[in-house]
Amino acid sequence: MIVDVKKYLFIGSKIDLDTFFERAQHQGFMEFISITGKKPVELPASAQLLIAAMRILRRQPVKKPYQGEGDVAYALEVSEKILMLHNEIEKFHEEKRLLQAEISRVAPFGDFSMQDIDFIEKEGKRKMQFFCMKTAKSHKTDFPPEVIYITTEYDLDYFITINKEPCSYPGMIEMRIDRPVGELHIHLSFVEDSIHQLEAELKGFAGHIEFLHEALIEELNQYHLISAKKEIATPLNNSLFAVEAWVPQTKAHALFSFVDGMSVHYEQIAIEDSDRIPTYMENKGANRVGEDLVSIYDTPATTDKDPSGWVIWAFALFFAMIVADGGYGLIYLSIAWILKIKFPNLAGQSRRLFKLLLILASSCVVWGILTTSFFGIRFDPNNLIGKASITQYLAKKKASYHIEQKDDVYKFWIKEHPQLVSATDGKQFLQEATKKNGKNIEYQALDDFSDNILLEFSLMIGVIHISLSLLRYLGRNWAALGWVIFMIGGYLYFPYILNATSIIHFMGWISKGNSTVYGLQLLYVGIGSAIVLALIQKRWKGIGEVANLIQIFADVLSYLRLYALGLAGSVMAVTFNGMGETLGFLVGMVVTLLGHGVNILLASMSGVIHGLRLNFLEWYHYSFEGGGRMLNPLRRIKRGASN
Repeated sequence: MIVDVKKYLFIGSKIDLDTFFERAQHQGFMEFISITGKKPVELPASAQLLIAAMRILRRQPVKKPYQGEGDVAYALEVSEKILMLHNEIEKFHEEKRLLQAEISRVAPFGDFSMQDIDFIEKEGKRKMQFFCMKTAKSHKTDFPPEVIYITTEYDLDYFITINKEPCSYPGMIEMRIDRPVGELHIHLSFVEDSIHQLEAELKGFAGHIEFLHEALIEELNQYHLISAKKEIATPLNNSLFAVEAWVPQTKAHALFSFVDGMSVHYEQIAIEDSDRIPTYMENKGANRVGEDLVSIYDTPATTDKDPSGWVIWAFALFFAMIVADGGYGLIYLSIAWILKIKFPNLAGQSRRLFKLLLILASSCVVWGILTTSFFGIRFDPNNLIGKASITQYLAKKKASYHIEQKDDVYKFWIKEHPQLVSATDGKQFLQEATKKNGKNIEYQALDDFSDNILLEFSLMIGVIHISLSLLRYLGRNWAALGWVIFMIGGYLYFPYILNATSIIHFMGWISKGNSTVYGLQLLYVGIGSAIVLALIQKRWKGIGEVANLIQIFADVLSYLRLYALGLAGSVMAVTFNGMGETLGFLVGMVVTLLGHGVNILLASMSGVIHGLRLNFLEWYHYSFEGGGRMLNPLRRIKRGASN
């Protein structure tokens, strides 16, 4: 539910300033309006320091939480120490990298003493130089006698020269060596020991992460309190303070007790045209979970109707139809059960995420029962799950209809399975239209009819879902009524174009002839009424309403993804089961488990992405403005609190 937000002016004695804001922070429902129109976007340096230290500690091994005492000042001191250790470790790691590179560079010359080199150069009045050259080029070069070959490493040849004066040679690269490989190895050992000691000292602070988190919360609460106090005006020579605030209508009754005992007066004031009114939403239970989903895409405008409840249940249905497997739903439930045992005290957003998992898992199990789909296993129509299946029930109705009508569909199956001539009802028809595939029996007619039913159901869901979206804002867009009539007409008429038998036909709700006639009439009536109503409401601008014809049609067809993705997942599940059967027990089991694991991952991703997409794009298109901003009241941050 989106609650109206009112604007209030508070005027009080400067003496009560601290008490006023401390109470406001404790109550947590008032958003104070900045007198400058700008609010700080950067966190204070102390908070940034604590956050940086916590990020470093999260990469450390888990350690028993720190149980000692300490205040924010001590937490900041610890954070500085952690950052210093981290920076020192980073510096030593960089030095280690450079040393290893230098060792690789000078190692071909072996271990020698720089003192010996200096002695030779001083006493012999000679200059010793080090060179390297590409091996391929070196083999084609004639070197003077003073060039001494040392070794070959990879694709480079290494040389030294001893001359009276420094010399250069074509194609050769002179190498400057400040320290021999022995000294470099000694220094590398020192660096590695230093890294080990610093890392051990840093790990000693791993248990402080919760302590730093508490300090961060306290620092942020204090920072927000101080920032809010800066938004006041101080009339009458600083003897009074005045501040404006947004207050949800459902919280207005608490203002009387809020100012009790303080010299503070409050009054509701008019909202100006330049004000950007924040959005405040109040939901409980599943609708609160839906509110989290809504916030993924956009914040509703204050003029919107809360879509939270609509989104959560539509998303659960779409997710189940895309995953299309009750067995996978049981796996989701198992994961939820494990999480419940491991984290029994979940609160806030974590608890709502757990509820979302339960809703999605339960919807998958229910859909799996209704469509007899569990891990790609095909159930006999006489099976207990088969008897509970709505798709098998509708398939029997469809088969009975074709037996009665003796239409093209009936003739097709009679041609494929001549024994069906003796079938007297839909159940017998489906049980006898089979094909032997190895050890398995394929119920061909049942599978074909079920697929057609699921395809039509996806389109039916699209018509219903978009119609509900249009009707929600009917007062704002009268033409929506015409488009709802148009979609109903299309649903009735298009089976005639496709020469198909609809659910409404074989269930006996309406005959094919009447469906075609009424559907065509509703198509014309819907388009005409949409344009007429748009012209009445919007005058000549309403003529552009005709462009929505293609948009409506395309949006309904978009719901076919529910059928297509569900079918793809089902086919993959059946395929992996078949592969498992042919590869023997052990190998087959591994392949089947891995295959279903990949299928669950892909189905889950598709269910989330496309399940939300149908809400956020197709459905939002007709009943959601968005572009709002959530109310951000001054409140105390608490561990595990709901945001």
